[in-house]
Amino acid sequence: MNEINIDTLLATIEEEIGYACEPYTGLINEKALRIPVDQLQPIIRILREQFGCYHLSTITAQERESQPGEIELIYHFWQGKGISLIMSLPLEDPQVESILSLISGADFYEREVAEMYGVTFTGREETPPLLLPDSWDQGPPFILREETDE
Repeated sequence: MNEINIDTLLATIEEEIGYACEPYTGLINEKALRIPVDQLQPIIRILREQFGCYHLSTITAQERESQPGEIELIYHFWQGKGISLIMSLPLEDPQVESILSLISGADFYEREVAEMYGVTFTGREETPPLLLPDSWDQGPPFILREETDE
């Protein structure tokens, strides 16, 4: 298994789907691309079909103080070294197309992100509860909310 050359990946993405990605340099010891949400599926297809990258390590979600009103999703892949796809979703209605049709192992990660951050993964049957008790009714627990005095 060869490590993915980021310049070759960028050129292939631009050639195949017409989108010019820029590398994200904020991660140490890992290659990363910041991508728009609508390019996730085509870019994962390129990773799989042209670079043989099938191993999704996890999907990370986070809410950053520096990006108010957004949830950042990071799809972490492994091919000799880490390669991540980073995108931002609006906090008010976070939606992204499920990648289950491309990587069936994404099920657990999508379910976790849906439950903890309220992200809707479209194009899949359901995201059943995974970690929270059945009686949980307080919304996604990892979304920061302003506390109010009641």
